[in-house]
Amino acid sequence: MLRARETEMIRDDKINRMLDASGFDDAAKLLLDCGYPDMSGMNMDQIESVLQKRRADLFHEISNFEYALALLDLFRIKYDYHNVKVLVKSSGANVDASYLLSASGRIGTKELIDAFTTGQYADLPAFVASAIISASGILSRTGNPQLADIDIDKAYFGELLSMAEDLKDAFITGYVKLLIDSANVRTVVRAVRTGRDKDFLKTALMHGGNIEPEQIASSYEEDAMAPFSTDALENATRLGVEAMGSGAQTRFELACDNAVLSYATDTAFISFGSTPVFSYLIKFEWEITVVRMILTGKLTGILPDVIRERLRYCHV
Repeated sequence: MLRARETEMIRDDKINRMLDASGFDDAAKLLLDCGYPDMSGMNMDQIESVLQKRRADLFHEISNFEYALALLDLFRIKYDYHNVKVLVKSSGANVDASYLLSASGRIGTKELIDAFTTGQYADLPAFVASAIISASGILSRTGNPQLADIDIDKAYFGELLSMAEDLKDAFITGYVKLLIDSANVRTVVRAVRTGRDKDFLKTALMHGGNIEPEQIASSYEEDAMAPFSTDALENATRLGVEAMGSGAQTRFELACDNAVLSYATDTAFISFGSTPVFSYLIKFEWEITVVRMILTGKLTGILPDVIRERLRYCHV
């Protein structure tokens, strides 16, 4: 079923036609044969509502297949941790940021808010509960939201890797490990650009990837990109060296995303098992991101070539 649906997903030719369309309405109408409603005439909030509903509808449909629930949770989990960041940091700043919460996670937003407000975390996943308590404590002690973010990211990647390993699927575990490597190479580049020392890097790096934090930290001051010179991250590593100097950081960030997408979506000849479901969900999330970037870019008058430079590409 999902393989058949892939034939309706946007491809490079559709992306280019949308980018080159004369205006927003023409670009939006090109999505009709991909199963999207007519979004011409909509504003940014309305576009976002359509895209969120499309994701919610797919997640609900796939949740009806019991064997796919664990795979689906691998995608829902990032929205849980996004919501944890919103709650922890908005509480620290004493502002109401509930409008930023996502309904796409495993945990209902009301359930999460109630647990956060009352301090009763028994019904939450252990990793999530621990992240709330730890990050709230860090923010209270230091007043530094970046350190709270890092702590929450560690919980996210820790639970994500645990979930992947429980599936006993080498392909999916490989994806998560590459995702962690991608996060770490970004951290190294940002640390160099902002003049951070090795002690900060040790705090900020994520565990569980193909490349251990100790190895990354040990070469930081001599050749920061050396540990990441793998086939999957070859292009990202090259652009990372440039980004640490005067190169464009956008191209480096794109290369990191594209490395993960390339690994996760090059699965056309795998017809059975968990891989086709997992691959479809990755492609689906990618498509939602691309549609959002193009339509909001068109709506705000961003030039097509500028939008094109920011797009992530994957094989559909």
